[in-house]
Amino acid sequence: MAWLDEPGFERRPLVFVEDHLYHTAELLAAVAAVRPELIACTTAVGIDRPGPDTDATIAEWRTRHPALQIVAPLGGHGDETSASPFVRVLEPADTADAAAFARLVARLLRPGGVLIQDVQLSTLPFVPAERWWESIYVAATVRGMFPARPPIVRFLSNKRGYSATFGRDLLDAGFDPREVMDKSALRDVVVPTVASLFDRAFSKVLDARLPPGRKTSWPIGESDVDRREIEDVLDLVLWSSGSGLELGGRIVSGSAGRITFRTASPEADTWKHLLEDALAEGTGLPVVDVGSRIGPASAERAELTNLAARHFHTLRGRLRSADAIATVNHAYRLNDTLRVGSIRPSPHLR
Repeated sequence: MAWLDEPGFERRPLVFVEDHLYHTAELLAAVAAVRPELIACTTAVGIDRPGPDTDATIAEWRTRHPALQIVAPLGGHGDETSASPFVRVLEPADTADAAAFARLVARLLRPGGVLIQDVQLSTLPFVPAERWWESIYVAATVRGMFPARPPIVRFLSNKRGYSATFGRDLLDAGFDPREVMDKSALRDVVVPTVASLFDRAFSKVLDARLPPGRKTSWPIGESDVDRREIEDVLDLVLWSSGSGLELGGRIVSGSAGRITFRTASPEADTWKHLLEDALAEGTGLPVVDVGSRIGPASAERAELTNLAARHFHTLRGRLRSADAIATVNHAYRLNDTLRVGSIRPSPHLR
């Protein structure tokens, strides 16, 4: 699962595909002005001609939008830019035919993500000039490559009367002509629409620690596909559910690798604090503090220590690894080698 488990150039939940870099630049500027945090979730594909102008434009994007991932036909005039882990060169083989280009786009897009494509990709060599709208079938092919969780696809156009010329083609490809967005309204219509689609598709945020030394956050969806993918990669991950909190992951020994706790239960509270401490790279939960939280107010220190030990004996029993929870300097903490995560609602949900 490259989007979670592979550092560097990654599959992202939002992909823009345009035929000219200046169109892409306008779109990126609108996104940065309205919802700047989406830039870090985006890969921009610019299908322009290689050369010094293209290299200079990509270098400018890297300065303006350092978190953006870029796929473009760099011509070797910008070696420093092309060496960036956030830049991938668009090779001639990537645009040799519709199948090759669809595979490229699919490799860039997260399952269930949002694909925004110009209806006229005039720089694609395999699209006849007199049948410019046939590039819509690239998006249809990409969508078909994700049978379990297909992406949301929307088109951009600066043409008038497109519905009269290729509305039927859009319908035949499974798209609604009424959903084609007008490029002249980037800030007022396009970006708010894209943001709304994105927020509905990715209503949660995963905060994760992936040793050694990698901490990051990803927008995620709520489907069973998302959940299985995350739990196949992380050792421990905490979810909120209608019935409380659920602990899942590779080392959880419960049914189907998940255990449900009531939200207010002492065990749910301890798991929550353990994962928060691990994500913050903290020093652990002091033994006496744990005992004080679960024991009677009148308990002495020795009793609190015993209560905490019994409590953590129960927690350790939930896991397949006896070393997953360590006691260091009179504090309980998750092992530093564990891949852990916690799920929270997206801050943009209304």
